[in-house]
Order: sequence, then C-alpha cells, then structure tokens
Amino acid sequence: MPEIPEMEIYKDYLNRCVKGKRIDEVNVLRAKSVNLESTDFCQVVIGRLITEIMRRGKYLVFQLDDGHYLLTHMMLNGRLFYVTTENLETLQGSTSNQSPKALMSEIVHSNAEDLRQRIKGLPGKVSIVFGLSDGSVLLFCRLTLGYLHYLGQDQLETKLRELGSDPLDPNFNAQGFSQLLEGKKGMIKPWLMNPKNIAGVGNAYSNEALFRAGILPTRSISGISLTDKMNLYNSLVTVVQESIRLGGDMEEPFAPWDDFTGGYNPFFGVYDRVDKPCPVCHELIQTSVVGGRNAFFCSHCQK
Repeated sequence: MPEIPEMEIYKDYLNRCVKGKRIDEVNVLRAKSVNLESTDFCQVVIGRLITEIMRRGKYLVFQLDDGHYLLTHMMLNGRLFYVTTENLETLQGSTSNQSPKALMSEIVHSNAEDLRQRIKGLPGKVSIVFGLSDGSVLLFCRLTLGYLHYLGQDQLETKLRELGSDPLDPNFNAQGFSQLLEGKKGMIKPWLMNPKNIAGVGNAYSNEALFRAGILPTRSISGISLTDKMNLYNSLVTVVQESIRLGGDMEEPFAPWDDFTGGYNPFFGVYDRVDKPCPVCHELIQTSVVGGRNAFFCSHCQK
C-alpha cells in the first residue's frame, strides 16, 4: 500500500504536471470508485480547473476552482498513470492522420480492456480517466478498494479530521510524539499504523522506523523509555524523508518517462527481507504477524 513517501511523490508529480490544467473530459469505468452517480460525477467535474494538489496522510486532495475537492485514497493497489501528447510512443494502435489531442480524447473514452492493450506500462485496470486541457491524460488505476470522491469543504474537513499527526508536518515534533504515547497500552507497531494516531504510516515504514530505533514491533508501549520514544520519532521522520528523496517504494512509474519512482526499494533494512541478513549485525531477518500484519525485524538489533 502506498504510504507517506509514495503519496508525497505523487503529490509533487501532480503539482508539476497537472496543476493549473482544466478537466475537459472524464470517463468513469468503475462506478463504485466515485461517490456520485457516474453521470453526475462527470457533470460536476468537467470544466473544473485543478488549482492545487495536497497530501494528508495517505490521501491526495485535488483542489478545484469551484470550491470543491477531489479526495483520493489509493488503498492497497491503486496507482496513477500520466500520459502526454509527447509520449505517444507509449500508445498502441495510433494512426498517423490523428491529431495528438484527438488521439488522447479517443484514449479517454476507451474501455478498460482497450486501455490495457493500448497504453504501455499501464499499472493495471483503469477505474477513472481524466482528459486535461492540454491533451494530457491522467488515469486512476486499480481503485478496487480505493476511491475518488467529490467533496465540499465541510465534507473534506470532516474526513481529514479523523487523521492523527503527519510526520512531515512542521508542527510534529519529538515532544508531541512522546505525549501521544503517554498512557497508551498495546504493542507499538499497530499503534504506529493506526491513522488516528499517526497519519500515513503503514506496514513498510513502521517496520523500518522500529528497526532503526532498535525497538521490536511487539514491544509494549508502556515499556518504551523516553529515550526510545525520541529515537523512534527521529527514525520515523528520517526514514520517511529518505524514502521521498530516493523515490519511494512503488514499482510502477507515474509516467512513461518516470525513472525515479521506486528508487528506495533497495534501501529497506528489514521490510520484506525475511531470511536475508540484517544490514547491521548480519543475523537473519525474521517475520511474524503483529496486529494482523507482517512484521519484519532483527531479534539481535531490536529489543
């Protein structure tokens, strides 16, 4: 599942490629992915200018010029893919007598199977397609569990109010993190992954932060010292920032020209590395189910 680094990278790409463009065409290929009837969704979204893209936890928020927002959550498998008229070589079955914008309009209104056949590198079945004012196309793929909802300001604030602190928020600091843990019970890893506590941290980066802090995923919160809390805060922020800088964990690129996304994968210390040597002590990485999710850890380095 995409976490903070992956969604932050998406946000940066979208602000670079999509911000300031108008949504001229919409094709909803999976009706359950939107919160309105498909025809109603298209009616309210078509013609709107995208003025900003923001991130909160694992959510992306597209700000529109009518005072409404598009809130998307990728959930487990959701991905974005962006194609421009300069990337026509990624398209199969194009004809030389089609103008680039006519071809892109044709792409927007293709069915899901045709899109999979025609677009090289597409990260799965398409759920929603936006045709933008410059002829580029933004595709929301594999929103089987994910969604794209059209919301007013109050609806958006209500939804985001449920989220806890964001590790990239300038106001999120070690003291505040320590206070969040005061009086809490249970194991530390499930607590870190609860979006009501910390927004945007999932299985991958909770494992990595705990490894760097030397804390076992099963450690009881009540037994974590103040020093360990400070270490965990610093480890969490550091690993998130490093992953953003190196490209995050997703294998699928944002666009045909994207060779940055996924660059962090080789740098994981324990996540998804069971039976491989710990990068610190060379003991084999172990795994167990903690809070319903796979935890990866080094029993020598983490206590």
